[in-house]
Amino acid sequence: MTRPLVNPGSLYWTGQHWMVYLREPGSDQDTGRVSVWHTHFCEAGEGTVIYVDIPGAYRAACTDNREVAGFMDRWVRKLPGPYDIDHLVDARIERRGDIRQDPSWFVEAEDHTILTTWTEIEPPVILDGPAPKFKEDQDVYSYLFFSGGSILFDEKPVPGAPYIRDTWNASIGDDRSSCVIALSETFIDRP
Repeated sequence: MTRPLVNPGSLYWTGQHWMVYLREPGSDQDTGRVSVWHTHFCEAGEGTVIYVDIPGAYRAACTDNREVAGFMDRWVRKLPGPYDIDHLVDARIERRGDIRQDPSWFVEAEDHTILTTWTEIEPPVILDGPAPKFKEDQDVYSYLFFSGGSILFDEKPVPGAPYIRDTWNASIGDDRSSCVIALSETFIDRP
């Protein structure tokens, strides 16, 4: 059966989702996690929320749009990752670098700086997930660029390295890096 040219659903969220999760080799505990949700469109408008979790140093949801941050909190709080954070802060957020090599996100919040960089970027995995592939009531599409990555907190490297996560197996059938850039990610509510 072919799908119609015009999707009959309604747009829930579209944007970019960038992640760098680090841990020491042999450990099962992350030493740092940064998850960037750069929203192009949702019911709350557009903006960026960056979840930062560096155990023992800093834990916050940093944003340039509190309305978008509220939307994201309601959506992602229970997902696996650094999303169960009550500390919301206003931040200066800037995307830097060339998307093809070593792009980064810079955050300045509460007298702290966080610079997260993606390296060794692989060709994209094109994710095409019409409902009910991943969610019963949503189509999901994305371009997944797996990579290496690093985090600088207050200009000092967060220890650890990217690692292989088995969470990708359910969606793309393979274990992949804990660092990824998901471009043109789109969630569509099905009627």
